[in-house]
Amino acid sequence: MICPHCQSNLLQRQRTGRTCSSCRKKFALDPKVDGVGLHDVRIRRTTTRLTDEGRLVCTVDQVRWALESRGRPAQEFRGSKGGAGCLTVLGIGALIAAMALHGSLIVLAALVGVTLIGFAVRAMVLSDAPAPLRQRRPMRTAGSFHGTLVTRWNAVYGSLPSGLVEDDRVRSEPLVGPPSVVLLCPDPTVTRFLQANGFPREHRALLVADLRAVPDGVPVVVLHDASPQGCLLVADARAKQPGRRVVDAGLPAHAVLAAESRFVHLCDPDRSEELRIRLERSVPGLSPSELAWYAEGWWSPVAALPPKRLLAIAVRAVERAVEPPARIALVKQRAPEDPAETRRRALAVGFLTWPEEGTP
Repeated sequence: MICPHCQSNLLQRQRTGRTCSSCRKKFALDPKVDGVGLHDVRIRRTTTRLTDEGRLVCTVDQVRWALESRGRPAQEFRGSKGGAGCLTVLGIGALIAAMALHGSLIVLAALVGVTLIGFAVRAMVLSDAPAPLRQRRPMRTAGSFHGTLVTRWNAVYGSLPSGLVEDDRVRSEPLVGPPSVVLLCPDPTVTRFLQANGFPREHRALLVADLRAVPDGVPVVVLHDASPQGCLLVADARAKQPGRRVVDAGLPAHAVLAAESRFVHLCDPDRSEELRIRLERSVPGLSPSELAWYAEGWWSPVAALPPKRLLAIAVRAVERAVEPPARIALVKQRAPEDPAETRRRALAVGFLTWPEEGTP
């Protein structure tokens, strides 16, 4: 790892006791102890990127999501051609050995050889058979990551990097007067980020995590994960009060599928069949590829989006929600939009722009 103080490249034996052997200064995180990729230089670099060089405030949990691996994992198979080759070699070796043995050892060696070749054939046959999907969770839990980063960083540096705040220290400010819009988001990481950056005050937005807390008669923005639960939350919000303006600002599955390497992919293969059926019935606009992705158990958290893009999406969605009805009618009367203009607006909102590949 690189020493955050003198930039020396330190081997494990050169950083015992979390102290650099070159400059004799202490550092907070050691990747060998705290987890692969966790070291002070990376945390500082990641925080600088997430806060847009100090223009935004981000939370510790957003750093955790930023360090999460991206991309859909490679398909696993029930068998392996490489394993079949190794078993074949061992099986043939056992049969050859049987020819040089005597007595009962011949039978034993021959039996081992035949068994190994049988397993080799099975592995070869199953090498093209997809293995069942396994549950895929975040590499680090929020509690363990928060405890490691905050405790160690404060112990060494006295405070977190500039622009980074602890999640449980973010406090919501009560609105003065009735809200102009309600932003419904079940993810506390997202709502804390918006609160920390003054979003409710600036846009007169009430942030809620539960549909039951949404007051009647107020436009609603739903900011959700790319997940069946997120899609159904939009449908439920529209069904709760028909005619009310509900803006779907969630992470769309088609964006995740179009640029898989730039999104966090999590999997819950034990998702209930009832949820899939309800999704098909309540959200008819989903494409077959999106439905198949959801049916396999995949989902992607909106909290893992870059904070700058997440804020831009929330701002644009609120502007759409409170847009005057006359303006909406005028837009609907316009001619169909050119595809190039559609892409330009998508880039402006942020759904087609993500961190460059290779960024930490």
